[in-house]
Amino acid sequence: MFYNERKEYGPAPLRMAEMRGLITGTCVASRAGWCPIEDVQVGMDILTFDAGFQQVREVNRTPLWGEDGPCPPMMRPYEVPAGVLGNRDVLYLMPDQSVLIELDAAEKLFGDPFALIPVRALDGVRGCTRVVPPQRARVTVLRFDSEQIVFANSGAMFLCPCKTDLLDRALSDEEAGEVYKILPLEAALHLTAFLGAPGPVLPCAGWPDLPEDLPAGAGVAIA
Repeated sequence: MFYNERKEYGPAPLRMAEMRGLITGTCVASRAGWCPIEDVQVGMDILTFDAGFQQVREVNRTPLWGEDGPCPPMMRPYEVPAGVLGNRDVLYLMPDQSVLIELDAAEKLFGDPFALIPVRALDGVRGCTRVVPPQRARVTVLRFDSEQIVFANSGAMFLCPCKTDLLDRALSDEEAGEVYKILPLEAALHLTAFLGAPGPVLPCAGWPDLPEDLPAGAGVAIA
């Protein structure tokens, strides 16, 4: 069942503290196939890494940059070339968006082959660099009952936050709904140095068996 309420906040441009989310053009795995992030609605089921299909509770959309003049360098997204994160296609990611990677080095350093890192830790790695965003680019943040990692059609995986407001967190002794730990920038920078080594980076082992060429919005059910 779909919710009638659709939460979208804007049209104010993205604030410095909100430089995460998925940029227009990214597709996520829904029950009907790959769905463009800009078409995701509250109440839709989205495939997650650890919890199967989960219902989207909030959708927050904001213009990446809507002011006069060019987007300032510190707010520009990163262009991530194909293969850096096991992605088949070029990715455009916000600096503070967390992505899941799988590396032997992560297991040696932190005891777990999977690691969540902020995109800004990829700066300069295998051609990752900031780029000027398209004029109408928007950033979408999906929220679930608890934090979830979602699959994108590029072959990468992204962390989405839980539906918890600031007051809830202020009144709680723990970070309600948060189940994943993001590596601090210093540790993430140390880990991403291994991404610069020769050789391909394969998609994470949790990647579902989905057709690579499944078009966005295709009527192909994901079991």
